[in-house]
Amino acid sequence: MTRKTLLFILVAGCLIVTLGWLQETKADDIQSLLANPTPEVTGTVGDLHNQLLARGPFRRLRESREERERNEYRSPVSVPGLPRVPEAEVQPRETTATAPGNQTVTPDADKPALPVVTAEQLDQLRANIRRTLATYYPKTINVADRSPWSVMHTLIAYGVDTEVYANSKKVNAIGWLCWNQPCYGQRIFYTRNGKLRTRQGVGVEGHEGQFLSMLAQSRVKSDYPMKVGGQDFTVMDLVRHEQSSCRVGTELTFKLIGLAHYLPSDTTWENDLGESWSVQRLIQEELKQSVIGAACGGTHRLMGLSYAVGKRQQRGEPMNGQWSRAHQYIQDFHDYTFRLQNKNGSFSANWFEGRGDWGDEDRRMDTTGHTLEWMAYSVSQEQLRDPRVVQAAAYLSSLMYEHRSHEWEIGPRGHALHALAIYNQRMFGARPGYQPASLAGEISSASQD
Repeated sequence: MTRKTLLFILVAGCLIVTLGWLQETKADDIQSLLANPTPEVTGTVGDLHNQLLARGPFRRLRESREERERNEYRSPVSVPGLPRVPEAEVQPRETTATAPGNQTVTPDADKPALPVVTAEQLDQLRANIRRTLATYYPKTINVADRSPWSVMHTLIAYGVDTEVYANSKKVNAIGWLCWNQPCYGQRIFYTRNGKLRTRQGVGVEGHEGQFLSMLAQSRVKSDYPMKVGGQDFTVMDLVRHEQSSCRVGTELTFKLIGLAHYLPSDTTWENDLGESWSVQRLIQEELKQSVIGAACGGTHRLMGLSYAVGKRQQRGEPMNGQWSRAHQYIQDFHDYTFRLQNKNGSFSANWFEGRGDWGDEDRRMDTTGHTLEWMAYSVSQEQLRDPRVVQAAAYLSSLMYEHRSHEWEIGPRGHALHALAIYNQRMFGARPGYQPASLAGEISSASQD
């Protein structure tokens, strides 16, 4: 068969499909869309295209796929004796200045009290979480095969305890990156005019300020040494770089985490354009931007705001100005997130866009892992015992342990393990920097599985 014949058959097939689609969509439907676009549509060609795809056979194909995904029922994974998360409907109401998007929660006065989590259930959860953390801790990656981005997402879970293989030897992951050693042939830092700079892109930083945010969450000291291009630096030089590159209208999520950690709360500075900045302004700029549609469903934006509020609280400083706005915003999102939680304890597979109880283990680990990472950090100490938080931690720990031989994507895996590590630290008193010792028994048992 000649190339021209194949091309003719392909074109003919496309015409047949298009004609069938147009017949079902109907010309008057198209005319209606052109004349009366829905409120959400701006009237561009792309918007019209999306509306047309929502009709006819394309709609049926999409709905068929979504139905299959939602029909993948997963039995609940919970702490023994603890009832499943009760059903709750998300009720729309008018958006306020602090409300999470166009849907928020309604009062719970008519709902029964949540069950009390017992000490025995918490003991079981602690054992399960530590078993899971111990199972993944020895899974050491090799810098010859993994990029700086991958190493960052390995160390986010275990912080300063993280080791990687380099030249057949185990070395500290944070030290390796801070000394700008190569990972898969890439280096994360460079110098310009004697000043420290970071690279963004595939394999290096996926977001400005990402590495500094991970150093902050790993509690690395500000005077920790860095070496780039034969020059000596410290983490504070990286802080100054992130200060200088703040820009209005950009994603400031990760800068907020790092700068809120390493700078006094009321610090002001000028960026390299001479513009005045502060931690409060970072919060203000982040509150202007949407959570829905942001990185990883918006969980990182919420984490940034929560981290800034958390540092303010830890320092015993007044919760005023932008911190007060962020604090209320986070509380609203806590309530909203619980409303979207599934009966089995997992969080919505649709992030914060609505309810979602569908998808394979990768999707569920990704969404529940990221959401619990933020929740475990930002809820109050008392709320760590909330049965909804307990069930989410139990669900994620069981999911990751049961699929411990699965090849998870390294980014979502890192954030999911970080969620469990945060819960282990805040709820059960684990100490960062001592994880190998505290998990020694579990690591030994896990290696025999």
